[in-house]
Amino acid sequence: MKKLILLIICLSLCGCNDYAELNRLSLVTAAAIDKNQNKYEVTLLIANSPKQDTSAKEGEAKTTVYKANGNTIASAIKAIDRKTPKQLYFSHINVVVISEEIGKEGFLKIADWLIRNPQTRNRFYLVQVNKDKASDVLKIISPLESFPSQSIATLIESNKNSRAIGDSASYSNFIGRILEKGYEPLMPTININGNPKKGAKQENVETAEPSTYLSLGNLAIYKGDKLIKTTNKKESEMIHIINNEAKELLYSVKYKDNHASIYSNDLKTKIKLNNSNSLDIYVKGTGTIYEINGPINLNKIKNLKKLEKKWNKSLKKDIDETIKKIQNDYKSDIFGFGNLIYKNYPKKWKKIENNWNSKYFKNLKIKIHTNVKIVSTGSLTKTLEGEK
Repeated sequence: MKKLILLIICLSLCGCNDYAELNRLSLVTAAAIDKNQNKYEVTLLIANSPKQDTSAKEGEAKTTVYKANGNTIASAIKAIDRKTPKQLYFSHINVVVISEEIGKEGFLKIADWLIRNPQTRNRFYLVQVNKDKASDVLKIISPLESFPSQSIATLIESNKNSRAIGDSASYSNFIGRILEKGYEPLMPTININGNPKKGAKQENVETAEPSTYLSLGNLAIYKGDKLIKTTNKKESEMIHIINNEAKELLYSVKYKDNHASIYSNDLKTKIKLNNSNSLDIYVKGTGTIYEINGPINLNKIKNLKKLEKKWNKSLKKDIDETIKKIQNDYKSDIFGFGNLIYKNYPKKWKKIENNWNSKYFKNLKIKIHTNVKIVSTGSLTKTLEGEK
């Protein structure tokens, strides 16, 4: 009985100690990294927890931003640590935002600290901001989330299917592709729409339509750890299809003088390597007519088949053009074609590895095959304009 009582007392004391420890920590939920006069500018977003034995005051900010410069990431964070009244704690970080300048200089220069820090669990999202400063992204207040870091994470998670960016946004996936032979990494981008200074004020969320908000951009193509180019919307969509990541897609097809939107949520892509010089890409799936802006009678099978044929032809053309542009202009194997050669023809890969992106990747013969079918016309077999 005495042992049981002693055990209960010990557990109670441990619980109190954990609470006291937590109360002395500054929980970092996001980080932003910019360059400022040849130094690293690190910005940390910290959860502003209520003071002990008090409740949060009305109008009190739920987060606090700290910023410092340094020759290294570690020195900049050390400078922030000297400013904060509590010890920095990184286990709850869920977003890291970098600027274009950091991307062009080389991500591995800043990745070392993230890897070595025992508190970071490498399970956070990694995004690159377009044009603006990375630190400004952490300050934009959203009407739907209490913390800007959670707003970014929610934006990414809610677009995993429709934009297929889930894998690209993962820090571990990005690093994995840098280390993998015959594979180059991708990184999602984020945009600040509106004035960053206005977006950082509480007034931004006190109106029905915020003047400043965040939105996901297109994909940033890297070669190794360095930024090469940011794609356009069409290229981003085709890249996801080729990489078999397009879980949802709304595709526009031109039919005669009209446009039809086809929604698909089951596109599958398979790549067949024929030899070290050629491969075939097979894309198949089904789609539903989402919208038609002209008088097309879908009750007639021949019209439906013509629209289906247009979809196949257009999709094949877009995929082919995207691959050719990345082969010739960007010269970065973001599809992992080289990785297939490395796994299937290791002796050949050893000979061409050093010149893969610059010489052999662009000369790889690729044939596209599309087999997509329209299985539903929605609730109408005719458009409203056609009915009229």
